[in-house]
Amino acid sequence: MEYSFFNSQQRNKLLSSLEENPRKFLLEKMKRGKRTVFSNELAKGKGTFSGSDQELEKEIQQWEFIDLLDGGQGNRPYCCECGMSLRYQYIVKNLETGEIKKFGKNHFEFHTGIPSNIVKDIIKGFERIDYELDEILFKVENGWDSTIVTKAIALKIDIPEDIQEHILLALPLLDRQMSRLHRLVREKELEIMKKSRMENKREGKSVHDSLSAPKIKVARVEPKKLSIKPRIRSPLGEEIHDFIIRLLENSGTISVLEICQELNTVQHDFRGYFSTGKPKVFPYVSMVKDQLKEQGVCKVEKADLDDRWYSVV
Repeated sequence: MEYSFFNSQQRNKLLSSLEENPRKFLLEKMKRGKRTVFSNELAKGKGTFSGSDQELEKEIQQWEFIDLLDGGQGNRPYCCECGMSLRYQYIVKNLETGEIKKFGKNHFEFHTGIPSNIVKDIIKGFERIDYELDEILFKVENGWDSTIVTKAIALKIDIPEDIQEHILLALPLLDRQMSRLHRLVREKELEIMKKSRMENKREGKSVHDSLSAPKIKVARVEPKKLSIKPRIRSPLGEEIHDFIIRLLENSGTISVLEICQELNTVQHDFRGYFSTGKPKVFPYVSMVKDQLKEQGVCKVEKADLDDRWYSVV
């Protein structure tokens, strides 16, 4: 999803609607993130700076980022050192003299001596941080789907610290954090599924017996990796494609209905059932499996009106 930038007034209004602790957290996180970007881009600039390492090192050690102020769309309440009115004002501190400098991005290089190519990367980094703040505020205003958080907690997954901070403060997760949590949940679910199948095997049960798909005898091959990385196109998306491939590889042989059942445990856009009782995701799983068959990485073991079984080649 694309998130439009809020103007300064909209952002401040949304921030003020938050409780004190989450508001302080976001403001401090934004400021800390910009300081990190400033330091990191200066350090990375050593590889592209045309002067000597000593000259750049002097500039890196000389300046500390303090803040970036936004006067809001259509407003220019701040001033550059040269007197020009500004919407955005960058504030940095000279660590040698203690002097505070305030200026616009066009005079960033002039007042600090930091090369323009590095200044450009610093500003891009600042914009990424503003974008992530706006993403969180957009979700605060419009709501978001926290199902994956509930699932991760239920599975007792070791949740990364940055995600835990958002959960404890009841703040929405960033898309990139949600993607990471989805991956951790899938890995945990596959681990549980693999363990269950090993236990069933030790008890003399087949994988098919442990699932609720129709009890039809099908020749099953041993689990193994696909011979190539297949190219798949479907409305399910790459993450679900990878999930289906891992199910096939870990099972050796698996039916479309069995895959649909496993997909009920993860988030996707086609959950639920038709009035006939068929999973809504069934035609898309069939589409994926047929593409795998066409690319020679699996074959149909058995097919009837209700289901189809595929094995890794």
